[in-house]
Parts: sequence; structure tokens; C-alpha cells
Amino acid sequence: MKIAIFGGSFDPVHSEHINIVRAAQAALGADKVIVVPAFIPPHKQGKSLAAPEDRLAMAKLAFAPLKNCEVSAYELNAGGTSYTYMTLAYFKNKYPDAKLYFLVGADMLKDFYSWREPETILSLAELVACNREGERVNFAAEQLRFFAKFKKRFLSIEYTGRDISSTKARVLTAFGEDLKPYLPEPVIDYIEAKELYRVERVKDALAYLKPARKKHTLRVAMTAASFENRYKLSEHSVIVAAALHDVAKNLSPSAPELAGFSLQEEVPAPVLHQYTGAYVAEHTFGIEDEDILNAIRFHSSGRPNMSVLEKLVFLSDMLEPGRDFKGIKKLRKVFAEDLDECMYQSLRHELRYLKKQGGDIYPLTFRAYEYYKGVRK
Repeated sequence: MKIAIFGGSFDPVHSEHINIVRAAQAALGADKVIVVPAFIPPHKQGKSLAAPEDRLAMAKLAFAPLKNCEVSAYELNAGGTSYTYMTLAYFKNKYPDAKLYFLVGADMLKDFYSWREPETILSLAELVACNREGERVNFAAEQLRFFAKFKKRFLSIEYTGRDISSTKARVLTAFGEDLKPYLPEPVIDYIEAKELYRVERVKDALAYLKPARKKHTLRVAMTAASFENRYKLSEHSVIVAAALHDVAKNLSPSAPELAGFSLQEEVPAPVLHQYTGAYVAEHTFGIEDEDILNAIRFHSSGRPNMSVLEKLVFLSDMLEPGRDFKGIKKLRKVFAEDLDECMYQSLRHELRYLKKQGGDIYPLTFRAYEYYKGVRK
């Protein structure tokens, strides 16, 4: 018997999870696929997930139409951190005569080397990898690296999933976007009924924005949220900061939301909305978290010694997929590797652009550039 194990947080299940299982069934000739929602994935320790019972229920709804596919509550019942080697040992004991396969996406394949007891995993099951748009892995090159480390090879499935993730699904939900292109309908119905992944203030903030600005804001939130797990940030804080970063962009100085607002210095017009935005976030939307307020307050100018959230919103605003300028591809690559280096290069680009265009250079932006130049050294 061939059994494929597919683990993950499934927070929530999306359409590519379903497609990966279908592709694995066809490619491996698997007699059974067992989907295993994790209690706490090792790479997401400290992250707030939907309740275990909700993720289990969504998984059962999503995978119910697939033949020879079952959802196991093993890791949820076991509690604690869900280590793959322990899960595979459990299923190997339950099905001693079966050949086990363990399904991973391209992102997990790249991280496999840092997993707990990878050699044990490979002694219990054969690793099977699947690519995804936006995170494609050169399987031929990765095979060489993999064999050099483990003296084994992994299998690859000839299927490339769309660029959708559970993180993106949660951001889309928070923004009130249409989920039908990304999630199975029973899962959408469950999310709506349980009001999962809602973030207070987001929809109200979007009402202040013009359509094009709303799309930009969503892209900023998507970009920033894709990094929150790497930097152990609160997804809630990332989404709120991104959603409100341009909230005052279209407000007139006489708007009632800005009653009482004042600055002690003159600032260039393109920078003003970061300060009015922080004011509106605090006084209209009741944001008290100083890190969120600062991420809004300095998202256009930058400043020396920014927090991780501040840097993430600044860079996401500048480099989100809707932006297009000379050198942006290089900056995006640096963004994925080193926040401080990207701050330096992005500020340098901004200052050169302003100088070329004859625009006003805000002293705070120059100080931010000098600071990250020093950090870089």
C-alpha cells in the first residue's frame, strides 16, 4: 500500500492544497492520502492560528470530495509542537507494511535541512516536492544539494500550483475581498459563519481610500504579511499598519478627522500624509500600539533606527508588486534577503530620484539614509 502524508497548518485550507493532493494521487498512484493539520508547526511557534477545531473542520470540509483522502486529528490531539518525524513514526507504526510518502511545497523543501531529525524523516518516508508560482525551486540543482547532505533523492511532482497561500487568504479575508478564486466554497462559508480572520478597523479604514489606493493598500498588506512569520511579528499588527498606512492620503486639511492636528516643522507635501495618517489612526481608529503608529508615521520618509515593523511597511509600500521603476527588481531581491541593506539601497534610490526631479529632500529621510549607510558598514 502507498500512503501519502500531507501536513500543514491549513489556516485556512486553500484550493492549491486540494490540487497538490490530486496531483500526488495521480503521480504516486497513492492508495490513500492522509491530511494532518498541525497543532503548532515548528516554523510557526508563537504564531496565533485559528483554533484547532476550526482548522480541523475546514480541512474535513475541503478534502471531503476527494476519494481515498482522509483528515487525521493525530497532531491536534497530541498537542505541543508538531514535529514531522514523530508523526511519520506514528503512521509507520499504524501501517507497518505501507510505503509512506511525505508531501511538501517548494518553500518547505528549501527549509527541510533545518527540520528536527531530517534523517529520521527520510528513513520513514520518501520526500515528495511540488512547486508553486512565486516560489519555484530548481529541482535539478536542489537534488544535488539534497543528495550531498542526505545521500538520498527526493521525488518531484510535475505540477506547479498557483501563487496562493494561507497567509494571502487571511489578508484577503481581513480586507473583505472575494475568496472564491482561492478557497473551496464550503471553507468560505465556514470562515464567514465563524467570522474567522477578521481584523478590526480594516474595512472602515478602506472606506477612506479611492479604488486605486485600496488596491495598492491590499498589495502592501500582502507583501508585508509574507514576511511576518520570518521576523516573528504579529500578523494582526502587520495587517493593521499596512491597512492604515495611507488612510489620510485623500483627506483634506479641513477634514473633521484632522481637527487638532499640527506639526512643529514644515514637511514636503508628499510626506505629510504619513503624519496625518498616524493622527487619524490614533484619534479616529483608536490605535494605541506605538509600533503600529510609527510604522504609519514614517512609512514615506523613513527614519533612523526603525523597528522591524516600520521597515517592513516602508519597504512593502515602496516595493509592492504594483510599483514599477528602474532597479526595483534588484531592490525586491535584496528585500527578501536583508532588511537593513534594503533600507539603505531604497533610501539611496529615493534620494537620487528626488535630486534628479528637483523635489524637496526631507531632512529626516537623509538622516535615515545616513543611519542605514552606517549600519551597512
